[in-house]
Amino acid sequence: MKIRKFKAKNFAEALELVRKELSEDAVILSSEEKSGARPFVEVTAAVDYDMDRVPVAHFAAPDGASPASAGAVAGLQRFRDEITGQFKTEINELKAVIHEMKAGAAFLGASMDRGKKSLLNFLRERKIRDEFAIRLCEKAKDAKDLQRLITADLKTKRERDGKKAVMLIGPTGVGKTTTMAKLCARAIKDGKKAAIINLDTYRIGAGEQARIYARIMGIPLATASTPEELKVKAADFGKTRDVIFIDTTGRNPRDDSYIEYIGSMCSAVPADLAPMELHLLMSASSDDEFMTEAYSSYRRLPLDYISFTKVDEAVSFGSIYNLQMVYGKPVAYLATGQRVPDDIEFLNETMLGNLILAKGCYKC
Repeated sequence: MKIRKFKAKNFAEALELVRKELSEDAVILSSEEKSGARPFVEVTAAVDYDMDRVPVAHFAAPDGASPASAGAVAGLQRFRDEITGQFKTEINELKAVIHEMKAGAAFLGASMDRGKKSLLNFLRERKIRDEFAIRLCEKAKDAKDLQRLITADLKTKRERDGKKAVMLIGPTGVGKTTTMAKLCARAIKDGKKAAIINLDTYRIGAGEQARIYARIMGIPLATASTPEELKVKAADFGKTRDVIFIDTTGRNPRDDSYIEYIGSMCSAVPADLAPMELHLLMSASSDDEFMTEAYSSYRRLPLDYISFTKVDEAVSFGSIYNLQMVYGKPVAYLATGQRVPDDIEFLNETMLGNLILAKGCYKC
């Protein structure tokens, strides 16, 4: 594991440095705002050790030596010692970082007055991560100030004119087909001509569900299972339709073949006919650990927006804020129930901030 600290003017710039230096797979361990004449943000990040970067020469036996020769054994021994030493160093670095994080959080918590501690507990109850909660507490004057600070960190989708294709992806059971129907109904209400392309040929009954929605709304529907088929269907719809909704198969995000399949489908839609918007749907009732782990797989795709379903089933919404802080993707909408087309909300930053600070029920 490689661990690095990054300093920048703000959190967004620090994240960009993390991505450049450690790649998109880096994990944020901590973040802290430093005050002074020139304030800055310090972010500690880590990335798993990549065995692919180890020179192949280390694995090869010396020229002219058999695998069983003393020279080959000595070479392998040196390689093992080198890797073992590197692992020990990095483990010690990680322990030091974790100790520093715990000590820093304990110190900040202990040094806070009663009002600040109350704010910290309030944010923790809403499942906002400690590193973000502590930063908010340091900057907030009182509880009323939290809404302003959180809202300033949020991004929501700005609707754009013109033709487009909207592909919905996400874990199994998140509600992609139902959400697609809600978006389709809204587009029709706004006077747009819509169409549906169903890629979900994996799940039994998925095609029939999309077909029922298409028939009720009086719009065309096509099915595609390969990038070539999708390209043809999308090009055909793009000539006469304003927006094309693409419903996908829900699979385990850790399935590399599924991620590669979705990636190939994304590149199949002709951009000149219908520019693609890729929407990731996550269940608001999922815990923060699952959301973060799932997103680490999905971010290999060209994601534009993240949206949340099953908001009516959730009791805390801090994970929405956590994902925004770490990955910076705008929130497009929230699905708040099963009713089509009613249970969907398109929020601005203030409304989303109010939701994140709420607890126990959905209310915007």
